Amino acid sequence: MISCYLLTGFSLLLYILTGIQGYFQFPVFGLSHPSLALLTASIYLFTETLIIFFFVGAGADIKQYMTEGLAEETDHNQSILIKKKLYPPTMLNILLVITVFVLGGAVDTHVLPHWIHGILFFLTLVHFLKMIKTQNACFRETVNIRTKIAEKGNAGNQTQSL
Repeated sequence: MISCYLLTGFSLLLYILTGIQGYFQFPVFGLSHPSLALLTASIYLFTETLIIFFFVGAGADIKQYMTEGLAEETDHNQSILIKKKLYPPTMLNILLVITVFVLGGAVDTHVLPHWIHGILFFLTLVHFLKMIKTQNACFRETVNIRTKIAEKGNAGNQTQSL
């Protein structure tokens, strides 16, 4: 989970840096704007894939804990609700970031005016920030469920040792 937070922060910084670079046209570590945009999009997509699979794995773990008697069905249902809250904005943001990247190529080949790309970049950034807030809330809820399950497991271990 910590790697998800670190990669999200890194992706956000790269996304902002790519936008600034696109506006002012300066190299970053010797990379042109298209090269930095490709690197940024790749790291961003890796990060979001990792986050999605974190929640898939957490849900599978909770389901397994149910079979072991450590979790209740309400815990599993809550993990499903968390995913329903998380996946739509995450998928939309992935689509927006990919669209910004592809339209950057259209701007580079003079097929699309740069201002459309700039507006979409900014709207995607705003959505990205909102998505980070949603993801953080979902991480917290998932940690609360898993903490409750761990406490229940520890309580069971203590009564068995008595």
